[in-house]
Amino acid sequence: MAKQNEQTAQEATTKALRELKQEVGSLKTELGRIESVILKERLSAVEEALSQNRLMQYADLVNEEASEDIDRLLNTDCEKRTKCHDYFKKQLAETLLIAKSSGSKEALADLDARINQAGSNAEKATGTQCESCQTKFQKKLKREKRAFQTIVLVEKNYDPNRNQKEIDVPSIVENLLEPLSSPVRLKILISLYEGKKSFSKLSQIMELKGGHLIFHLKRLRDSTLIAQEDNKGDYIITPKGVDAIKKIVFLQTTEK
Repeated sequence: MAKQNEQTAQEATTKALRELKQEVGSLKTELGRIESVILKERLSAVEEALSQNRLMQYADLVNEEASEDIDRLLNTDCEKRTKCHDYFKKQLAETLLIAKSSGSKEALADLDARINQAGSNAEKATGTQCESCQTKFQKKLKREKRAFQTIVLVEKNYDPNRNQKEIDVPSIVENLLEPLSSPVRLKILISLYEGKKSFSKLSQIMELKGGHLIFHLKRLRDSTLIAQEDNKGDYIITPKGVDAIKKIVFLQTTEK
């Protein structure tokens, strides 16, 4: 009888241990899931911070050049030129402030509202000098919206943990290492990482003119590290270009 009781106790203990092991396994699985969620949230927060930082840098750049940009939009022989200059500059400053203080989502919504308002103003001014200026300002706002979207989408498209296919060494050399082996082209890419630039602005930054700058820009465009807005538009960095910059920054930080 005692032996039977002992066997029953052992079976109960074995069953309890098995159930405890299963419970521990379930807890480990749940902890792993929670850690994965937390990690994704942290990565999302980092991405958002990076986007916001670049958005603030770009907003500062646009604000610095706002007065000259708006001057180019306005009719030179209009008596309302000064008044309209102040109005357009204020409109742009307000949306840039929203971009810096609230973020990309709010800034894009604000830009949409101002784009629609400028379009409405242009329609009301049909046949007058004001129609031209309102239309040009609306186009400028649309360009800024595309720039904001580029900054945000570029960050979100970047995934450092994505699965890598078999390494194509010749392609990497031709489309990444060779284009960026030039200090000039690398400096151009870094400059565009900070925000889109016109040809004249890049010429000023790089202290290069005409064909010399065109040669380097074409090499970067051919490698799809940068792109150009429309025909003869501003130059912007592509997701591939941002990926390259991040890898360079990573290598630099791991060397320290």
